[in-house]
Amino acid sequence: MKIIPVFFFSLLTILAHAQDDRNSKDSFLFEPTAIGQPDGEKNNATIGKEGGKIVSADKKMELVFPEGALATHTTISIQPITNTSLDGIGKGYELEPSGTQFQIPVQLIFHYTDKDMEDGSPQLMGIVTQNEKGVWYGLKDIKLDTISKTITGNIKHFSAWAMGWTFSFKPEKTRVKVSKTVDILAIPKPLYDDYNNHEIRMEVYNGIFGVNQENPRGWYANLILNGDADNGTFQTGSYPLLTWKVTYKAPAKVPSKNPVEIMLAIVGVENGLGGEKFTLFKRCYIEVYDSRYEIKMKSVIKSGDKRAWGGIRTTTDEGSFIVSLDGKEPKITDIKNNLEIMKEDCKNILLNPTTCTGLLHVAGAKEIKITPANPPGQPYSIVQIWFIPFPIEFSTVKFDCPPPPGSGHPGHSIGNDQQGMRMNFGKALPWDIKFLAKEGEQIIIESPKDSEDGYLRVSVRKIED
Repeated sequence: MKIIPVFFFSLLTILAHAQDDRNSKDSFLFEPTAIGQPDGEKNNATIGKEGGKIVSADKKMELVFPEGALATHTTISIQPITNTSLDGIGKGYELEPSGTQFQIPVQLIFHYTDKDMEDGSPQLMGIVTQNEKGVWYGLKDIKLDTISKTITGNIKHFSAWAMGWTFSFKPEKTRVKVSKTVDILAIPKPLYDDYNNHEIRMEVYNGIFGVNQENPRGWYANLILNGDADNGTFQTGSYPLLTWKVTYKAPAKVPSKNPVEIMLAIVGVENGLGGEKFTLFKRCYIEVYDSRYEIKMKSVIKSGDKRAWGGIRTTTDEGSFIVSLDGKEPKITDIKNNLEIMKEDCKNILLNPTTCTGLLHVAGAKEIKITPANPPGQPYSIVQIWFIPFPIEFSTVKFDCPPPPGSGHPGHSIGNDQQGMRMNFGKALPWDIKFLAKEGEQIIIESPKDSEDGYLRVSVRKIED
């Protein structure tokens, strides 16, 4: 069974001491984040002083209690929650009763999958916990079993626990235009305050900066060492303490494999205490683009009257999407459909706040046609898009204000079943659009903004870096 001690120790004393809980031996990991929310079925078990085991309902995490860890019979719960830690892996788990302290450490075991490790080596995993203030800490002594695919540590208290990457590997942006550049930072996180223990070696730090620096290593673009003209190239930057920076330059045209897989790999890394060597890697993805166009849509509909029941009502709907002409086939991506927003003089009650899609809604493209440029009469390609039909649903309201004098309505409020403003008919816009594949902004549709009934505007703009 291949068991590897996993150690990640900081060389920065000031960071190692940046803790807000000196009673804990778990050191500061990163800035606070939101508290995780329930995200799955809770599992319960009663465990006494003789010890026992409980497994989460999704089988991803388990607790093993040795004899004497609990003084009395206790109902133990494992509640899956959203993992809000930066660079988190999978779900988090709230262990209850929260705050429970153990007389003998309890074994915490996470089970990981190949999918969990798609973006990096398992040796770069850690176990982290979050306190009631949202601050995250790293568990110091953990062991990795790459055969059973588990990562294990001992804990002395209950709180929220999760897996997370101990090596942050992020580009400054995930999209870059052809021939442009983007910086990528590789940062081992300062987890532990045991910086005086020189027997502990951090695989990542040694692999990049230390004793393993002569090992075969480097940056890969689509599995090509140092990249090439077709997939992009790298220019390494400075090496400040605990940070490695590289600049990725996109190729002159969109590569056939896109987004580009960016990987840092170090071959033959020692685990720190002898034993087998392994290849350490971390990866991210950057999409290279050239011909991309952003379509923005906005509609404003005005209705009602100051003298009418319900007053003046103005509903606004906005949305956008991207048209990409980079691949073999054009496509639309990044669709953003907003719900309709209503403003009115009267205190109306919106009855369909989660479904009022409004006049504008894009469900996808039914057909995209590109007519190539044919200079001089037609200097630009023509892009035509026909959209998948989607039904309109406008805001539905219930009047909750007195009817105006002389309206003939006796009541203060009237229900939607009698006098609702529900309008659910026809197909949402746009039905189809056409534009030229050229620089700058083009107005596809625009009605007068000073109209008493409202206006509609659809525009397109080529995306530049």
